[in-house]
Amino acid sequence: MRSDLSGNWVGRIFAFWFGRAEMSERRRACLDTFGNSECRTHLVTAETLDSFAVPTKPFHPAFHFLSPIHQSDYLRAYFMHHFGGGYADIKAISHSWIPAFSATEKGHVLGAGYAEVAGGVARIHQSKALEKHYFLDRRVFNLEINMRYRYLKLRRGVLIGNGAFIFRPGTEFTRRWLSIVERRLDLLLPHLEANPARYPKEVPGVDYGDGPSRYPVPWSFLLGDVLAPLTLQYHTRILQVVPAPDFQNYE
Repeated sequence: MRSDLSGNWVGRIFAFWFGRAEMSERRRACLDTFGNSECRTHLVTAETLDSFAVPTKPFHPAFHFLSPIHQSDYLRAYFMHHFGGGYADIKAISHSWIPAFSATEKGHVLGAGYAEVAGGVARIHQSKALEKHYFLDRRVFNLEINMRYRYLKLRRGVLIGNGAFIFRPGTEFTRRWLSIVERRLDLLLPHLEANPARYPKEVPGVDYGDGPSRYPVPWSFLLGDVLAPLTLQYHTRILQVVPAPDFQNYE
C-alpha cells in the first residue's frame, strides 16, 4: 500500500495486476524473479489501488471504464509522475536494476528504459479515436501522422520500450506525460461511460461474439502513442540502461 512506500523513489519498482482473471502460475513465477532486480517491489492491485490516490489529484473518472490493459497504461503515467521509481511488466527479470537507478540519479537525467525492440514502435498512424488522429495533445490529419510515424521508426534507436522503465517523479516529462493521457481520457469519457470495457484486452471493432466492440480506446492510445513521441523529444535526457524484460513465456 502507499503507506509502505519509502520517501525515496530510488530502488523501487511498481507492477500492476487488474481484472477478474487470476494470475497464472507462469505469471507468478515471473513475479518471483523480481527479486533479481535487487529492488523493492510493489504489486498494485484493485484491492490496494485506492491507497495510492493522491488526495489533490484523484484518478481520472474514466479509469473504472477502461480495460485492465488500459488501466495499467494510465497508471504508469500517474505513478511515475506522483511517486517515481521503476515500472515493470510482470515478465521475468534476470538482472539487477541497481546500476540503472544509480545512472538515473545523476545530473540532468529524467528517466531510463531499455532500447525499443525491432517492430516495437507504436503505430500512431493506425490509432484513431472517435475517427480522428492525435499526436500528443493535439488533433492532426493523415499526412502529418504518417510523417510522424515514419520519423519515429527512423529514430527507433533513441526510443525506449513500454515494458520496463525508471522515471524521476514530478518532472516536466512526467507532468506532460500524465497531462496528455488525461486529456485523451477527457475526450473519451462520455463514450467510455456508454461503452465501458467488457473484456481484458478489448480492441475497438473486434467481434467478441456479440457484435463489433464499441469500446472507444485504441490499443496503444494511452501508452505507446504518447510515450514514444514524448521520449523522442527528451531522448538526450533518457538513458537506455534498464534490463529488458523477458518477452518469452510469460502468459
